[in-house]
Amino acid sequence: MHTRSIATSTLWQLGSQAVTMVLSIVSIKFVTIALSQSLVGNYQTVWSYLQIFGILADFGLYAVAVREFSKAKDPGLTLGTLFVLRAGITLLSLGGAIGIAFALPGFGGTPLPLGIAIAVFVPFFTLLSGMLRTLFQVRYQMHYVFLAEVCSKFVPVCLIGLSLIFGARLSDNLNLYYAFLGFGGIGSLILFLFSLRFARPLLSALGKPDEAELRPASRGLLGVHPRFSGAEFFRILRLSAPYGIAFLMTTIYRQSDVTLIALLRPQDYDIQNAHYGIVMRLTEVGFLLPTLIMNSALPVMSTGGRSDMADFLGKLLLSLLTLGSIVSLFSFFLARPLILLITQESYLSTPLSFGSDTALQLMAFPMFLGMIITFCFYILLNEHRWKWLLTFTTFSAALSVAFNSALIPQFGFMGAAMTSVFIHLFLTAGLLIVSLRFTKVSIPFSKLCQWFAFSLLVGLSLFAIGPIITSSVSLIFLGGFMLAISFLLLFLLGLPPADFLRVTAH
Repeated sequence: MHTRSIATSTLWQLGSQAVTMVLSIVSIKFVTIALSQSLVGNYQTVWSYLQIFGILADFGLYAVAVREFSKAKDPGLTLGTLFVLRAGITLLSLGGAIGIAFALPGFGGTPLPLGIAIAVFVPFFTLLSGMLRTLFQVRYQMHYVFLAEVCSKFVPVCLIGLSLIFGARLSDNLNLYYAFLGFGGIGSLILFLFSLRFARPLLSALGKPDEAELRPASRGLLGVHPRFSGAEFFRILRLSAPYGIAFLMTTIYRQSDVTLIALLRPQDYDIQNAHYGIVMRLTEVGFLLPTLIMNSALPVMSTGGRSDMADFLGKLLLSLLTLGSIVSLFSFFLARPLILLITQESYLSTPLSFGSDTALQLMAFPMFLGMIITFCFYILLNEHRWKWLLTFTTFSAALSVAFNSALIPQFGFMGAAMTSVFIHLFLTAGLLIVSLRFTKVSIPFSKLCQWFAFSLLVGLSLFAIGPIITSSVSLIFLGGFMLAISFLLLFLLGLPPADFLRVTAH
């Protein structure tokens, strides 16, 4: 039952991310057509800057909320306290983001501060929706999240598309740039309102679902009336603080390079971030996949709902390794057509300069390593080993800032990409060693061999067909064909993602 629930929940999340990824690609394409490369760079800088403060506002609450809510004796008290805590930290963090943006000398005289003030509604409403998402996550009803997220992405894409219909092409009009940022806020408001609407049955005890289908930890969610408690507030704050700081450190080593480019290369930050920001938007998908899977598994990990936990964790890790192989290999070997698909030819590398495609090839390695890092992160979260987690992530963040400060002035966004590779290698080795000290993870050697064979076959196939994929059309057909072949290999080799799909089918 647990495996089937996790599989279904994960598939709904993967489906949501697949649809929103397509919409994001369309959005990026529209933005690069409508705005000049300089304004695209500012546009990407705004989102990367706000992501740092968005993670600070999250403060580790989502991961802690899923764990605590899964075993809460009084779900109403836990939910109400979580919502108050999330709202307060969100207001403080995002208010600070706006204040700092207007105070930074490096941002003075640029379109960044006002753009940040307009775009701040995106993380604001998204974070408030996150607490309601906890209900759906624990109850394994992620189809509601699918509907809310797809609608929230579809509306901004349509609004940006209207600008193209009215003739926007490589525009230097700041009002259009500000409007595009505002469209994202409209989408996030839709996400919040839809989430609130879908959560009402869980909060008002309307309807009587089949109790046999509910997990014991989930039954208490029926008839929840959110309440607040000062004691519960400080208890959750103490629990989430270490992980909130760890998430913040993770964001610093993963996302602060775009902001550092804006501060360290004022003469051409907009062009640099136009190239690198596009890549960062693409890699978000690769970094998000393991989080979706681990969030789905966390309720079972937290309640100890399986006797074969070592095998269960082994399947999870092997699933992440397999997905990591697919994402990283496609990103590396098909980098040029992927960038051409979502941008313009001016974003590609030339014999005289690096482009977004070169950066994407480098970032393929951190995307794979991020699968292992996220797995270890959640293992340590579940085992309450926050000191190790905080130590490694803080040291990695400090190293990242130091390396970026040295390399970005000289090498620009390529220096940032090289730093990301090094930091992810260091963090993977450290967290994997520490995690396996506290938790047993069982993966049969034969399965590791199958994963290696799968990765080798996919890599060689992409290497062979890569030179003949020279356009967006050929990428869609041949790339889609290779993706289908990859999933067919999963079933033939019997790797864990195929196991999950088989369980769901039954």
